[in-house]
Amino acid sequence: LLPLSAAGVDIFHCSQRRFWEVEFEDSGLDLNFAGWAKKITGKPTITVGSIGLSGEFTSAFKGESSTPTELKALIERFERGEFDLVAVGRALLADPDWVKKIRTGRDAELKGFTKDDLAKLH
Repeated sequence: LLPLSAAGVDIFHCSQRRFWEVEFEDSGLDLNFAGWAKKITGKPTITVGSIGLSGEFTSAFKGESSTPTELKALIERFERGEFDLVAVGRALLADPDWVKKIRTGRDAELKGFTKDDLAKLH
């Protein structure tokens, strides 16, 4: 990462399967991929990976759906400065009003994700 940072990268977009998973368990630090990139480079980072949804992306192709989940752990990590921005993927594909619903406290209205959402254009 340091050569990329030195070459002029402004921000690192760190995609991982589950944003809450610790990247290097033996380090003793509770940092995800974006947290490590920020720690190593000092540059801003974006985290992404199952934001607002249970289940993995690949499970949708096995006929399994993902259900909406709370954002408490995401907010806690953001507030402690582990990363600077959050990218949302599948949750927005399933529910284009996801941000509005989160912002206005309408969590109960959030939709889950299925493979059918990949074929929709909202």
